Amino acid sequence: MSERQKILLVDDDPELVFRVRQVLDDGYEVHATADWAELNTRVFREGVALILMDVNLPVLRGDQLVKVLTGVSKKTGVRPRILYYSAEDDAKMARLVRETGADGYVSKSARPAELIAAIEAALKPS
Repeated sequence: MSERQKILLVDDDPELVFRVRQVLDDGYEVHATADWAELNTRVFREGVALILMDVNLPVLRGDQLVKVLTGVSKKTGVRPRILYYSAEDDAKMARLVRETGADGYVSKSARPAELIAAIEAALKPS
């Protein structure tokens, strides 16, 4: 049996985390956090294939975290795929993807099949 890929959901809404886990748990190993220190540990020590990153977080915004992760990734060589997962409008999200080097975005209003498709597309080898 092959090992399931790890996804880290970075969001501070427990209800949303629960719903995303319900959608993804069959195909992926899903972890969640809203804490920078835990994010850092999970990404650079434990490893994840993909990060679903909320933009509106309580301490640092998601786009700020993506910039930090990208900088650290250049030093460590560890670079998971990053999808913003946000309720913000498409224009803002497209701009943040361009500015921060994220791999894309998916709306929090996306249907489960759309979320899974976005994750599968992001995880395909380049």
